[in-house]
Parts: sequence; structure tokens; C-alpha cells
Amino acid sequence: MGMPEFRSGWGNVRGLGGEGSCIGGQMLNDVWVNGWVFLLGTFGFLTLVLSGGELSLPDLGRRIFFDESLSSPVGQSCASCHDPKTAFADLRRVSPGAVVGRVGRRNAPSLMYAALIPPQKLEDTYDDEGEVEYIVEGGLFLDGRAHDLLEQVRAPFFDEKEMNNKDEEELARKLRRGEYGDEFREGLDAEVTRRAFEALVAFLREPVFRPFNARIDDYWAGDKEALSLAERRGLDIFETSGGCVSCHLTGAGTWLEPLLSDSGYDNLGVPSVGGVDLGLGGVTGLRGELGQFKVPTLRNVALTPPYFHNGSVGTLREVMEFYNKRDVERERWGKTDFPETVNREDMGDLGLSDEDISDLVALMDAFTDRHLLEMDEEEDFPKTPQGVPETEERRAFFKEKERPDLSRPRRPRAGSGD
Repeated sequence: MGMPEFRSGWGNVRGLGGEGSCIGGQMLNDVWVNGWVFLLGTFGFLTLVLSGGELSLPDLGRRIFFDESLSSPVGQSCASCHDPKTAFADLRRVSPGAVVGRVGRRNAPSLMYAALIPPQKLEDTYDDEGEVEYIVEGGLFLDGRAHDLLEQVRAPFFDEKEMNNKDEEELARKLRRGEYGDEFREGLDAEVTRRAFEALVAFLREPVFRPFNARIDDYWAGDKEALSLAERRGLDIFETSGGCVSCHLTGAGTWLEPLLSDSGYDNLGVPSVGGVDLGLGGVTGLRGELGQFKVPTLRNVALTPPYFHNGSVGTLREVMEFYNKRDVERERWGKTDFPETVNREDMGDLGLSDEDISDLVALMDAFTDRHLLEMDEEEDFPKTPQGVPETEERRAFFKEKERPDLSRPRRPRAGSGD
């Protein structure tokens, strides 16, 4: 491997300057890791340039995201199930895999704001008797089986219903053969694949995935004309009689702007489609969490039908009608997988009128980011809006968090999580 070249916005330097190197007045430290060199400075990572090529980690992640040669057989990429034209989601109920005839069992969610989902943790709360109880919050995948985004981006490459690679060796071989192969010439197979996964995480943290530039953001910033009258009525219902805000938070939480999700899990009692899906309970092994799935963000929800974890409901109006009358129109919605754990306190018989439902549906359009609406048919990727903070400006949020022990007792005094 030749001597690497490091470039920054302040100037260029070749080779290694030793500890305390200075570029454009910024003090740096050289760190060798398994044949890769990273220069860490006051303002974060600098671009690593090897063998005459130049790719930042997010740019490398973008190329991996669209690379259809990384599946077995070839032909499927991350973008196959997370289409930029549909808010990085899939309009099909379930997504087909690389192998003909194999399909996933859940609807592929949007990747917008996925990097802002907090890592998995056990949050202390209180039950109806005032006893402490720990519940799962955060984590990735609809059933919460991935601790964080790095763990999540890895899984589809080896899932037989998705990209279907046999092991790290097979994927590393494909990465080395790719058009960006210079980035993967050094390192063991596991080191090569980890760098690819880290690149995907860096890509999904880019400002284009977290712009907060919907009309609802203008409204919350003080522009009261940003919403129509129907949308303002819908927002009032959302925050009061509809009870939507109890899970889809409109206040600041783990991020400065509202994510419209509490990152928790719930069993909504949605119509059963396909085989029985254990949800969070299949991960934790707790009966009380069977059928629970992640509360999604509602940002860009108008662009991402069908809805719920299994894609069982096709339109937003049907979603609102389900929340409103699930328990009074049982024949309409049919059976659900785990009726014993269904949330019957917050939904199912809300008593909303048809006009209320229409206003809530109207509000969902106000949650759509403008840069997605402004995409031309010829464009295959949205433009990054101006003024969105760079990843480095929010680096404190993206620090690695400790993995919780999901086997610990959820009710400490009782000594049992069931």
C-alpha cells in the first residue's frame, strides 16, 4: 500500500506527520488501525485518500447503498427496498429478496431519520400500582433486535430473504472487487465488512436524511400560516382527543426537533397478515411483549404506504379509522396475532367524527419534508436542503451507547419480567 494522502478544507499534506501534526492551524493525531490511517482533529474526520482515489466515509456508504453486486445472486442493493423516490421506503407490502421467490415478512420502513433513532435501552417507568417497571426503548428493526444503526445495516447482507450473502468472506470479496475496491485492499474480511457498515452508517447520518424541513416545522417555528385550517384542526385532535401525541411526541426529545416518535414499542392489534409475528417478544422472550413493534416516526408518512409492520393497511384514512373504531368494528379488521397484549387503553374506540378523521389525514401531509416533494422524475436522489447541521456538529448525539441487558428483571421488586 502506498503512502496515503490526507486532504482537508484547510490544505493538503502527504504522509504521516507524527503525533500533533498541523493542517491549516488544526492540531491532529495520527491513528493506525489495521492498516488504515485516520487523522482526528478539532473539527472531526478528514478524508482518507488511497491509491489515487478519494472517498469520504459517507460517499463510500452511498456507493455501497446503491451497489447491486453485493447480493447473492447479484441484482439487489439497499436501495431496492429503500427507494429514494418514496422517502427511502418500499411501497410493496413486503420486499422481494435477491433469490427469486423469497420475500421478507415485514414492510420495509423509511430510512429518513433512522440515524436519529436512539440505541436500545431499558427505560424506567411506573406501572398502574406505582411499581418501577423497565420497558425497551430505541433500537433498530421493527422488532428491536438491533441495538443500534451499525448493527442494523449489517443484517440485510446476510439475511437469506434479503441480500443472501453466506458470510463475511463472501461479502468482503465482493467489496474488494467493487468499483471502490481501493478502499478495501487492506484488512481481514471482518475488518473490511465493518468498514463498509460504518460507511453506510455515516451515509445515513448525512443531513439529507434529517432535514426537518416539513411545513409542520415552519409552523412550530412560528409561521402559523404554514398549515391549512384542516391541518390545524388535525393537529389539535392529534394532541388532544386523538391521543396520538402520547406515542408520536411533538416536543423535543433525544433530538432538538420533534421526531414524532417515542422510540418505544406497542401492540396495536393490527390485522394479521401472513404468519404469526412475535415482534419484540420474540427478541426478549417475554410474553407481555409479544406482538409489540416499534413506534415509527410520522415524518414523511404520507409518502410511505402501506402501513403498520406487516403492510396490512393501505391508506392513511384506513389507519385513522382503525385507531378510531378497531374495537367497535371487529369484523372489519379481522383477527390479530396476540390479542392478549393489545393496547386497549389508548386506541380502538376514540369516538372521533368523520370530519376529525379527515383532518388527521390532512395533517399527515404537513409532516412531509419539502426536499422529497421537490424531487424531479429524472432525479434519483433528493437534494440536501441548506442550513441542516453537518454530522460533525451533532457528533455528541452519535456517540456509541452501551448495550442493555434485556434479560434483566423488568420489575425489580417482583423479580420477574413476565
